[in-house]
Amino acid sequence: MSVRIRFWGVRGSIPVPGPTTLRYGGNTPCVELRENGNVFICDSGTGIRELGVKLFKEFAGRPMEADVFITHTHWDHIQGWPFFLPAYGPKNRMRIHSAHGVGAGFEEIFRSQMAHNFFPVEVNDMAAKLEFIRVDRPFEARGVPVGVIFTNHPGVDVGYRFEFSGASVVYLTDHECNRALGGEQDFYSGQDRLVAEFCKGCDLLICDAQYDDEDYKIKRGWGHSRWRDTVRLAVESKVKRLALFHHEPTRSDDGIDKTVEQSKALAKGLGGAFELFAAKEGQELEL
Repeated sequence: MSVRIRFWGVRGSIPVPGPTTLRYGGNTPCVELRENGNVFICDSGTGIRELGVKLFKEFAGRPMEADVFITHTHWDHIQGWPFFLPAYGPKNRMRIHSAHGVGAGFEEIFRSQMAHNFFPVEVNDMAAKLEFIRVDRPFEARGVPVGVIFTNHPGVDVGYRFEFSGASVVYLTDHECNRALGGEQDFYSGQDRLVAEFCKGCDLLICDAQYDDEDYKIKRGWGHSRWRDTVRLAVESKVKRLALFHHEPTRSDDGIDKTVEQSKALAKGLGGAFELFAAKEGQELEL
């Protein structure tokens, strides 16, 4: 059974529509995973709006079930949820997975973005049955084993590993390489080994590669990786495909093209034997 992946939002931090982001897209994170009738959605950034339109047409009034995996509740990862059409369908059911937040529970934080001070419609006004599920260890979603790892990002952020029958997919966004942040000390090296083990041998690694070296001089400690750190992780983990993801909002399409060229050169120099590309909005893959 094949796994189908579609990228609906690939940009980090803030939506950036405009002429310099047309090829890779300007929507914030949302990735659709489909296998054997399961609808899995990673993050609900602004990209989820168009996904919702597509699902609304696909199911055409039939009941729909979906599992939504939220990495964390920073705005760019949840801001599309109020515009997700299937959440307003009374026949639909959504299971929303994430970790406990900082100072408040995940469900409370998630709901608060649709409080009246911020939005005219509250979560309770959504007609679909919504179930909020706290994750902090491996679990199963509709028979699919799902691994969980806490990433190096301000607040609480989790990465997910999906062990589909046809392929394994790791979704690891908003993560800063520990050694880049703290140096080659045993603790930081050990944390990076844990991340590499989590990603080991996966068929597709969708991974934060937001910064270049110039960005990192200013934004070290902000919770995102340089593309070179992500390439090294992929080499160490022996993944089969690497999708550079969570693109820097100030990076143009041409700038991302340059990042891909540099990343491929580094991967080749390190002996990496995997397919490497920058995720594009609308791009579809089959594993």
